[in-house]
Amino acid sequence: MQSNRLSMEIILLQKINKLGNIGDTVEVKPGFGRNYLIPSGKALRATNENKEVFETSKAKLLEKNKDEIEKAEKIRAEVESLNLIIVRSASDTGILYGSVTTRDIANLIGENGITLSRRQIALDKPIKELGLFDMSVILHPEVESKIKLKVVRSLGDSCLLYTSPSPRDQRGSRMPWWS
Repeated sequence: MQSNRLSMEIILLQKINKLGNIGDTVEVKPGFGRNYLIPSGKALRATNENKEVFETSKAKLLEKNKDEIEKAEKIRAEVESLNLIIVRSASDTGILYGSVTTRDIANLIGENGITLSRRQIALDKPIKELGLFDMSVILHPEVESKIKLKVVRSLGDSCLLYTSPSPRDQRGSRMPWWS
């Protein structure tokens, strides 16, 4: 009885990273299951009735997942072909006044005709300096795109960015091109 309060069994209706694939029965914390997975339609409680419902609708779910993957692959090709440059004001040392957020990146991609949510963009760390940055765009749990973003002071500076460290930098980290 004690273990029931610490975890609950659910059936996944879509792939969830670090948890499982479609149709897997997994144990999760009750709050995660009740408050996020079940209301968002990503899982069902693992009762006998729900197991039967899942088995009857499994083919539809797999077909729907396959269609979503195909759409995500098309969007990935479009996103990877973009040349993303964002202009921000910065100090003489290359530190931005503010930062570049996932919302800014989603809006930039949206200006190119591709609608993305800011939650689909995964930054390794906040962007607070000028330079060239790698990031991931998660289009589907099974489809991820790697893109590059240039943060520059003006559009004329975008061709002057480099990726190798400057010989003047003693620590080996990337220095701004103007130093």
